Amino acid sequence: MKSIKTLGLFLFFLLSFLNADAHVGPKDPKAPKPKNDQPTVSYREDCTLPTASIDQDINNVRARLRTGGDVWWDGNGNGRYIVPKPPAGEREVSSIFSGSVWLGGYDPERNLKIAAGQYTGSNNHDFFTGPLDPFMGTTDLPICDNWDQFFEVLGDDIRSAAKIYDANGSIPCDSVSSGVKYWPGKGNPFWLEKYDFELPDTGQGLAAFWDEDQDGVYNPCNGDIPIIDIRGCFPENRKQAVELVPDQMFFWIYNDAGGPHTETFGDAIQMEVQVQSFAYATNDEINDMTFQRYKLINRAQADITDCYFAMWVDGDLGCDADDYIGCDVDRSLAYLYNEDIVDGDTGSDCSSGAETYGTEIPILGIDYFRGPLAPKYIVSEGQGEEHVITGADDEYDDDTYSVGDTIYVIDVLLGDTDEADILVELGMSSFVYTNRQGAGPWPAGTNDPSNAEEFYRLLTGRWRDDTPFTFGGSGYDPGNTNVVQYAFPGLPTSETDWSMCSANLGFGDRRTIQASGPFLLKPGAVNELIIGVVWVPDIAYPCPDLSRLQTADDLAQALFDNCFDITDGPDAPDVCAVELDQEVVLVLSNDEVQSNNANLAYFEKDLLVPDGVSDSLYVFEGYKIYQLVDALVSPQELDNIDKARIIRQVDVQNGISEIYNWTAEINPLTEDRIWTFEKMVEGADEGIRNTIRVTNDQFADGNDTRLINHKKYYFMALAYAHNNWQEWVTNPLDTIYGYETGQRSPYLEGRGNVDVYTVIPRPIIYTDIASDYGDGPIVTRLAGEGVG
Repeated sequence: MKSIKTLGLFLFFLLSFLNADAHVGPKDPKAPKPKNDQPTVSYREDCTLPTASIDQDINNVRARLRTGGDVWWDGNGNGRYIVPKPPAGEREVSSIFSGSVWLGGYDPERNLKIAAGQYTGSNNHDFFTGPLDPFMGTTDLPICDNWDQFFEVLGDDIRSAAKIYDANGSIPCDSVSSGVKYWPGKGNPFWLEKYDFELPDTGQGLAAFWDEDQDGVYNPCNGDIPIIDIRGCFPENRKQAVELVPDQMFFWIYNDAGGPHTETFGDAIQMEVQVQSFAYATNDEINDMTFQRYKLINRAQADITDCYFAMWVDGDLGCDADDYIGCDVDRSLAYLYNEDIVDGDTGSDCSSGAETYGTEIPILGIDYFRGPLAPKYIVSEGQGEEHVITGADDEYDDDTYSVGDTIYVIDVLLGDTDEADILVELGMSSFVYTNRQGAGPWPAGTNDPSNAEEFYRLLTGRWRDDTPFTFGGSGYDPGNTNVVQYAFPGLPTSETDWSMCSANLGFGDRRTIQASGPFLLKPGAVNELIIGVVWVPDIAYPCPDLSRLQTADDLAQALFDNCFDITDGPDAPDVCAVELDQEVVLVLSNDEVQSNNANLAYFEKDLLVPDGVSDSLYVFEGYKIYQLVDALVSPQELDNIDKARIIRQVDVQNGISEIYNWTAEINPLTEDRIWTFEKMVEGADEGIRNTIRVTNDQFADGNDTRLINHKKYYFMALAYAHNNWQEWVTNPLDTIYGYETGQRSPYLEGRGNVDVYTVIPRPIIYTDIASDYGDGPIVTRLAGEGVG
């Protein structure tokens, strides 16, 4: 700990005398935990507790976001990572209680710098809202108050603005949605119309955007649009920029230098954190996922050595007292699963009052996609065995590096620590956990941290009391010399692998830490930490098979590897209607400027096709046209015959008719995966037709189904694509391809331009005199009602 000066000591005794309770330690909202009540003195007006929160809810997840560094809970003792997302007012079950980024390292004088979050409250928070001064690394109360808010933008609004601009070469400013218009992009000229504070101007930038006129300033009226910001993924052209638009995105900024650290009681790093949280509404596993990208900017004026970044998660899968944890090291994936076949610590009830999943229990994973950057060295030990190390600090000279008791000799220096361009990306260097105090008979050394040193030890992959993690049992065995960096890396289904299942650890409330380090953090350095939350429903318990989670995570990883350019499928066609006497004719077309299926020429890479496969592209195959019961039906409800019924299907004449997708279920008796197929379409294989005659109401009561004049009818059109690079096989004797390989999803339904169209049949009126303008059948160009 940094020593307190004479004036600090005087103020310490003065404050202690005036208010003995001025620095009460924080409490875990689920149970009390100890805290180091060391007071911290400040000579300026500190920032106050961040308060803003909002729900990210575009898909099957309703995830609470908070501006104070921790997310996924409500600040009042309730987890708010709700999945599946029920309608408003219905029972909600949460899969995560809380999550936060942790940071730690040493300054040149070997003072520990650390910032972490768990359950932010008035007496326990290290993080504050808003950016830091780029030169001093400081902030103040007005800046923090101004930035205690979120900036949200919807993908539909971005794509709509882009279409208008692309079609006309310009866009009227009054037609731009609020989320697009007031996006906190650098230099936004409309910012002060809504906010009464200036945007900062720093070299590291703010919220990312496509700069159409390349002037360095965000101006939506000049065709600029918000995009996600991923290192190495900046679009090469406008079309790619539109592809990098999630369906819902939030941006906010926080820092660790706005006041005393009352969570860790450590010194501030002076780190600015810019966050983008985003998600997609799809008809596959991505609909159950959320993603977060943290941009970390070091505003300190000196090096931070032995630095670590981490993602801390308190995952409560329904009930908080009966969860197990583990990690898939190769995938950098932490996962959370239930201890037994019923979610709850007393049957399906939970003593904490949390809602439970009962017997339909999911599994959840946190994929650590990307960690920080660090200088890279290749070193040798003994007979020339090569190792990769990162972030050599001042304790070692230019020729050696020490790890524990081993001295390594640097053979090849690939990068000097002063050269910021020679860096490597660190992955998950450790996976460890803690126990909530009182939630089981666990040693005190395994409990949650209570001071700066204990937080830092967990970042380095050790227990809070500096005991190393060791192989077997709970991982806490001070006499064991088999030190490990990854806890519970084995499969829960294996009796010989090390997992919580094989160790039979029983009830507990665990928190996980996925960390990267050590590395050297230079002043002004910009790093990323990117995670994805993967969720799979209704897993067979106990000791579940991870295959479905791994399959979903492979899709999430492929999405990350593809720069979050999601496979959208072909855009739905535009629909015009000719309204006739008790019938309508629907006319399908594709805009040649805006549609990705102009001239029926859609193609897109399948994210899951292995490298080297030549047939890796989905191509347009056909249309489906539905009648809907009303205008409120969403694309996710088209399989509900009470709400939607298919009236026509047309497809390319190419010998492809029936298309099946494959899904896996677990046999509860053998725990083997059973693959089943679902017919996605039964094609006519007669060629594309662009006019569809409709004379009957699929929802009519009685025998007379003819359309009724002047009555509203509702329709939706979808486009779909096909790829089958290899027939799906599950042959264990297949020595070439292995046990499971091939195209699991030959059918791909498009997400774009999906609208509800309202049509009204009406009689044609003819007269014997010369007709006036407007007589004859009415042709309606339908704009539709957007449903995402």
